[in-house]
Amino acid sequence: MTQQLLRPLRQCLRFHYHSTYYLTLPLHLLTLPPKPTTPTSHRFSTSFASSRRDLRLPNAPLPSTDSDTDYRKSRNQLKREAKRAVKWGMDLASFSVPQIKRILRVVSLGPVVLEALMLVKRLGPDVREGRRRQFNYIGKLLREVDPELMDRLIKATKDSDQKELQALTGLGSDDLDDDDVVESEYEEGEEESDGHDNQVTRWSDGLINKDIEITNEVYSVQGVEFDRQELRKLVRRVQSSQEMEGGDEEEGKKIESATIGAKKALTRFLRGLSKRIPNDY
Repeated sequence: MTQQLLRPLRQCLRFHYHSTYYLTLPLHLLTLPPKPTTPTSHRFSTSFASSRRDLRLPNAPLPSTDSDTDYRKSRNQLKREAKRAVKWGMDLASFSVPQIKRILRVVSLGPVVLEALMLVKRLGPDVREGRRRQFNYIGKLLREVDPELMDRLIKATKDSDQKELQALTGLGSDDLDDDDVVESEYEEGEEESDGHDNQVTRWSDGLINKDIEITNEVYSVQGVEFDRQELRKLVRRVQSSQEMEGGDEEEGKKIESATIGAKKALTRFLRGLSKRIPNDY
């Protein structure tokens, strides 16, 4: 009986003891330990470093790689080659048809380039935009040729360097003087008699004999472009060959052959000019 009365009392005392013990413990021992976190200073330094990598000074150069440098060099090189090819086209268009054919044959270019050059030669100086587009097109056709060979051919043609031209073309001096290269559209059927022959003969005789009226008539032709400098050179060649004197029969034959060749070149040039003159001129 006594034990039954004392048991609840002991339990009450034990519960009171434990409650008092936990209440007296420090607060930090009663709470759960916090999860580990990154220090604030470390977080700030990391975010600052990350944002710093994303920033760039206004005048600071962009980082470049070897591949980027090679790409820029190739683009600049292509631009230079394109300009050089357009300049070649302009130089070629200033030459006579036989000179153009000779150069195109040496650099192994076909009739497409010749036709493009013939077209731009027919365009007047007032057709600036058309000439610009045509020269750009010609430049594209010329980009694959050997640049050193083309430069030498153009320079030798401008300077009338016969030795250099012989070395580059493989033609003899007689072939160069006669300008007898591949036939072009202006020379097809040139041996046939047509309505232009009388005019060509009159022009040729007048230029060779220094007839002022005929000379002025030829050089003042309108409606078609032609190389006046080349025409003067052809006329001088005929006149010079006629003034030469041979000491013996063999020398006389050489002079006669040179005169015939010079006259053929002059006649061919004048016939091409006559055919291109508008009918209403």
